[in-house]
Amino acid sequence: MTERLALARAYVNAIFDRIENADEKRAAYIHSYGVSHCCALLAAKRGHNVELASVAGLLHDVYSYKTGVTTLHAQNGAEMLRVAFKYDLKNLFSDDEQALLKTAIYHHASKDQTHGGFDELLKDADVLQRFSLDSTFGWFQGQRLLRMMEEFSLPVASITVLPQEQKNVPVFNPQRAADIAGALAAKKIVGEKSNAEYMDIIRYFPEDTAFDELKNAWCAAFVYHCCFQAGLLLPIRFPQTTTKNLRFACVSAWHDWGMENGFCHVDKNGFVPERGDIVVYQNIIPKEDKPENSTWCDHIGIVVSCDEKYLMVAEGNVGNKNVSGIVRRARGENIGCYIRIPARVPNDE
Repeated sequence: MTERLALARAYVNAIFDRIENADEKRAAYIHSYGVSHCCALLAAKRGHNVELASVAGLLHDVYSYKTGVTTLHAQNGAEMLRVAFKYDLKNLFSDDEQALLKTAIYHHASKDQTHGGFDELLKDADVLQRFSLDSTFGWFQGQRLLRMMEEFSLPVASITVLPQEQKNVPVFNPQRAADIAGALAAKKIVGEKSNAEYMDIIRYFPEDTAFDELKNAWCAAFVYHCCFQAGLLLPIRFPQTTTKNLRFACVSAWHDWGMENGFCHVDKNGFVPERGDIVVYQNIIPKEDKPENSTWCDHIGIVVSCDEKYLMVAEGNVGNKNVSGIVRRARGENIGCYIRIPARVPNDE
């Protein structure tokens, strides 16, 4: 075993060992190590770097095992590794190797699409590992497995391949987002590790430092959680946003994403806010309570009701007091813009 592979194993082992459920921990080890072994086999057959392929297999599902969130785990896994390559896995891989690993992990859940050779290797290994455990496969997974049987000159696998299904397009429901935000905000959730609901709100952001970094700064993470639960399935860092290094735990990322997609509106132009809109505040936090060089957009919430003069807004970290709440705000009170997201928003693939 190479030193780099050993260090990658140590990295995933540290994450897996913290999984409390014994069955989930066992599944994490079996699947990740199994995919790693299958990657090595396919890399040797197809002429790819065996060590890098083994590392890709180990790391491909680390986000879902760390957070418990499986939706968009491929895209978010690549983002998690972007950070890990700066810290936990620093100086192990060249820039080109990091790009190869991140791209493969980003694409590995897209079994119905074709990408680069290294990407396809990881997808195929992900399918192949299941062969010893299952005999029923979705259409695209089944086709991949059958092609691998042919590639290795093996008898046709005795498997059940399910019919191809139409891909469901998630639908965002702004009213549902307001329902979720209002219910959570009313509980006056405190941003502490002892509060299970708070830890559920910030669990999308996988680094061990997330709790400290979001302390008294979790208003955007609150909005992300509520919108995600209501069907707005955005990666934690949207690749197409102009804010390249900001995640949706940051107010600026929401503003930039809204501007990029044409979702931002201002009150003075005759826009009338509605329940389910996101409100981005402008310099609402006192200067003495903010770091120097902070952006103007410093707080965010979800509108639960509105009249001609006032908004009722569900917010996390109200007034930088580390607690959620529903706040009555004047419509002209430090509001930078509103973000109105259509009921159906295309998710990043």
